[in-house]
Amino acid sequence: MPPRQARLRSTYSEWYAGIAPGTWHHALWVREKALANLRHGRPQWENLPRERFLSDSHFEFQGGAVGKDAGSGDRRMVRREV
Repeated sequence: MPPRQARLRSTYSEWYAGIAPGTWHHALWVREKALANLRHGRPQWENLPRERFLSDSHFEFQGGAVGKDAGSGDRRMVRREV
């Protein structure tokens, strides 16, 4: 199974320093970069609900485990564009 990947939506590119928008990245790497930004007081999104740290409105996701076994019933797959 391919690893979970995340792609930052260009609308939020200024909110996430060091994460290139429109490019698929390993989701754990994206999470760590976003957490580092949070620790340094940079993000504008810290008041969002925290069901999951990376917001579906800010990122697209693909790959990895999806469904009840993944710990979240509402994760969605986004097909990789060729």
